[in-house]
Amino acid sequence: MPDDVASRLASGATLDDRYILDRLLGRGGMASVWLARDSRYDRLLAIKTLDPELAGAVGADRFLREVRVTSRLNHPGVLPILDSGVLRATDGSSVPWYAMPFVEGESLRARLSRETQLPVAEALRIATAVGSVLDTAHHTQIVHRDVKPENVLLSGENVYVVDFGIAKALADTQSERLTSTGLAVGTPAYMSPEQASAEPVDARSDQYSLAAILYEMLAGEPPFTGPTAAAVIARRLTERPRALTTVRSTVPSAVEQATLRALERTPADRFATVSDFLAALRAEPIPSARRKPSSTSARRIVAAIVGVIAIGGAAWAATRYLHPGRPARDPSLVALYERGVREYDRRTTAGNDESIGIFRAVLARDSTYADAWNALAKAYIRALTRGYQVPGVAPNQVLPLSVIAADRSLALDSTNADAWVTLGLVRRSVDPTDAGPALRALRRGVVLDSTHGLGWQYVGILEAELGNFDAALRAWQTGARVAPGYAEGLAFLALGHYWRRNFDSAGFWADSAVRLAPSYEFARTVAGQVATERRDVARGEAAFEAAARLTSDVEYLNTRAFEARFYAVTGQPERARAAIQDADSIRTRLKPLPMHPAVNLAEAYLGLGERGRALALLRDFRPRRDLHFQLHLRCDPTLDVLRTDAEFRSLLLRESPPPGKGC
Repeated sequence: MPDDVASRLASGATLDDRYILDRLLGRGGMASVWLARDSRYDRLLAIKTLDPELAGAVGADRFLREVRVTSRLNHPGVLPILDSGVLRATDGSSVPWYAMPFVEGESLRARLSRETQLPVAEALRIATAVGSVLDTAHHTQIVHRDVKPENVLLSGENVYVVDFGIAKALADTQSERLTSTGLAVGTPAYMSPEQASAEPVDARSDQYSLAAILYEMLAGEPPFTGPTAAAVIARRLTERPRALTTVRSTVPSAVEQATLRALERTPADRFATVSDFLAALRAEPIPSARRKPSSTSARRIVAAIVGVIAIGGAAWAATRYLHPGRPARDPSLVALYERGVREYDRRTTAGNDESIGIFRAVLARDSTYADAWNALAKAYIRALTRGYQVPGVAPNQVLPLSVIAADRSLALDSTNADAWVTLGLVRRSVDPTDAGPALRALRRGVVLDSTHGLGWQYVGILEAELGNFDAALRAWQTGARVAPGYAEGLAFLALGHYWRRNFDSAGFWADSAVRLAPSYEFARTVAGQVATERRDVARGEAAFEAAARLTSDVEYLNTRAFEARFYAVTGQPERARAAIQDADSIRTRLKPLPMHPAVNLAEAYLGLGERGRALALLRDFRPRRDLHFQLHLRCDPTLDVLRTDAEFRSLLLRESPPPGKGC
């Protein structure tokens, strides 16, 4: 490497009199990526430079092809080229470079090295995002040819596809088949059979690579492995991948079938497009026990619908067959809606706020979008129940807006199970002292869709609130069985066992929820509460410290309150005091104090021996007849020390179990 090139590609050096190189972020097979500051606009960028040793014609051509291809792609999952240039050396050689936005994150490979198998929903989310980029590239007549976990960048909820260095226009993909090694350009574990055989490739080759990535995210390893690249390629050309369900039984059959089809050896046997592959992943196959009714039976169902509505019987499931089908939507609007769902699924204040703004924007463009009305209602209810402030909305308007959104959703599609579940959540907030209306809506939802994890979760919650704890546990167990990929349902099953004082079972289900969704703070806090009762210091510290890193605002208050009690009962009073002071600093901003913070802070003060402050927090909460508040008073193990206290007993609407006995 010429000395002048080495000095100009080092930390502190300035590139093109504008970009100050800060540090090397990484080095690949042919290029290096630097963190740099744009002195003109005072912003951080990532600058990719071709390694000087590869700056000959082949390397430079491949590098510049990446610049040209990337510049042609307009997709949020492709980092745009902001600037490019060539660094000239004194010996006449040149080193090309380009600048792109800097995003903090990690590659999918880095994540898989930590987690091995991802939650099914998360794997599908990433695969869908990557597929969307590839679909755009294919419509631009570009095939990537090196889709692999190393070229998928994860940054928060965003997914980017990078390194179009060996991408080729579909019209001339046959011109570059082999490298000097005799193998096709690409990465063996993810190359399609035709690419591995150095045959012509088209967009279906990228589809194969995407399916191989999805397979690895679900199974923990690529569909074909071997000690050498040649061994991997040989297996791919002669064998079929194992069925996913033999490795992981929770993978839905539709996902397994679609993935294996996209991994077919012959391109003609795969899906026509990546878009078709993604649609098949989202398909909901009808279980074999359910059969679409004949026209005669359908007429009988129509005649019986009025009676079915009146009695809420199981025949409600038949109404889905009479649904004329949802209207086609503008794909860009669907993508925006799906982005809102992802923000909602973050379960954070910021994510909830962002989702509300997105759903409003969707409905401003299409007020007939039933799913968007439904999602908006859920986001409002989450803000209400978790104590989030909705920007631009007065606190006393959040509930009325949720009622309007839920009603609009059902008016547009009364056969949507999720909309009935949402109506149940709304009714529960309208009158938290009467579970009947909410429970009826929730039961209608789980009749329409017996695999609805959220529906079973809240059926269980309401049964527990009514004092029917055996029925509550059955509902949570059903939810875990029919929706094993729904982490919140597993966390509530853990909480049910916790309320029963079955701490070993509670620990098992809490750990299951954490494994399924490591970044879900509620799963972490339930695991921490179980560890507190078991006096498991190591597990408790790990759970609460992880939860604290994942939360903010109200959720952070709750986590720190749990943590304070944990430290108090495990003999760490100074850390307990620090945690409760941290929680109290947030409480002063919450007026009125939501139910969960009131209970959690009271229990933290009990752990510190401050009985009077604990009782004051419980006494001041309104409405006292809130069934969920009463559930915590009756069932929380933390409150066992108050079971015989006259003031505490005066707060209860029904008798609580004796100290040490579960609900």
